Amino acid sequence: GFTPMIECPFCTANIQVSVRPEQRAVLMVCASCLNPVVLRCDGASFSAEVPRGVQDIRQVAQEGSLGARLLRGLPEAIDRLPILPEISQRIMALIRDPEASMDSLVDLVNQDQVIALKILKLANSAMYGGLTQIKDLRGACARLGMRTISNTVQAIANGRLYSFKDPRFKQMMSDLWRHALASAHCANEIAILTAEPNPDVLFVAGLTHDIGQVLLFDIVANHAGDDLAELRNSPELLEEVVKGYHALLGLHTVNHWALPPEFGICAYCHTHIQAVPDDSWLNMVHTVSLASAIADASGYGFGTHEDISLLSSPSAKHLGMTDIKLASIRVDLEDKLAPLFEVASPEAA
Repeated sequence: GFTPMIECPFCTANIQVSVRPEQRAVLMVCASCLNPVVLRCDGASFSAEVPRGVQDIRQVAQEGSLGARLLRGLPEAIDRLPILPEISQRIMALIRDPEASMDSLVDLVNQDQVIALKILKLANSAMYGGLTQIKDLRGACARLGMRTISNTVQAIANGRLYSFKDPRFKQMMSDLWRHALASAHCANEIAILTAEPNPDVLFVAGLTHDIGQVLLFDIVANHAGDDLAELRNSPELLEEVVKGYHALLGLHTVNHWALPPEFGICAYCHTHIQAVPDDSWLNMVHTVSLASAIADASGYGFGTHEDISLLSSPSAKHLGMTDIKLASIRVDLEDKLAPLFEVASPEAA
């Protein structure tokens, strides 16, 4: 099909338009200057602009700085990224299809035997198990329901991206994965409480919101030479760089995978809410941002966290969350997450 070109508002390089905004502004990245760019579509014509409140990354990460050295490794790391498993992309398409049936879901899961066995294991776990043991996938799907199945498949497929060989990063990746799963679960629960139309899409948005950190660790771990050695040797410095850059790297990752635009917007804007390109995305971004904060506050964090008051956070206010609603998400969180952690751990992938 026809792929129009637009000019980057930061560096005037040509950007190939790979997403169709469907009348809503979306975020893309410029491969040349690495900045995030807002893409608007007005019927047949496209325009690009600088996201609200976003500074040119080349000024933030000035020549010779740690940030600039890190970003130099970005294009190569993007090429090294594993492909997002096809089953993940197909489940995504399925959950967005109002005509989708349980049969089509069963057929899809059946194509990946590893995932099919894990779904069976989940259906027979203490959390979901009934009086009888289930021995076939159709029975497992009937017991668990479409939403739990699609969320679990996404969790297992995404878990494979967190399997990291470098022993120095193993614990970090494990913490990060626990945070991603807890955020996904909480985003799904918040979406149900606030009557968002697609809780399953929010599960995936929660699952992928910090994917930029995986890319960042990959750059630091695989960088030849010693100009990133200080990041490998100082957890404090690494945490600071993660805070500053993971959202941009997340947007690059989601763009590379050509995922639907909401995942890139959540990956970038959960730490830059002012940069949301269109107000219609706000509920989704605030849901993911609050879910991530709930995961942190519940002990599923990565790095250090100030003691945050969830109720007074801008995202809780925007979504109209009360103390009771927040408590209902956190109650038994560990028990609800345990079976998911067990079937979706990267080590088991």
